[in-house]
Amino acid sequence: MKKLCIFLFLMISILGGCSSKYIEFSGESTNWDGKYSTTIINGNEEDGSYTFFYKKGDGNTILKNTEIIINNSGSETIQKDEENQGATFRISSSCQGCSVTRENERIKVTIKWDGKHEESFFLEQK
Repeated sequence: MKKLCIFLFLMISILGGCSSKYIEFSGESTNWDGKYSTTIINGNEEDGSYTFFYKKGDGNTILKNTEIIINNSGSETIQKDEENQGATFRISSSCQGCSVTRENERIKVTIKWDGKHEESFFLEQK
């Protein structure tokens, strides 16, 4: 019985020491829908994923010279594609010992495509 109590105490201590929080942000512009889903672990680790969808496209759409610029927590992420088959873009994001995304943050996104179009919008927690 004593061993069981010690085991339960240790498990509660271990599980209680690791805190995580799931946050989701979304936003849109005229031609794009955007979403960022992330899990914050212990306040200094983040594991997330951005998804952007071109509203006028589908799986057969070909977008050329696409550049996605994401400004989040004082850092900038840039993804460039010369040619993308389909209307969806996914970008992974993770860090350890970093300044993590805050719940009240506004994430600025700028998307350029086909060498002649550009739109900016914000992802916000809804």
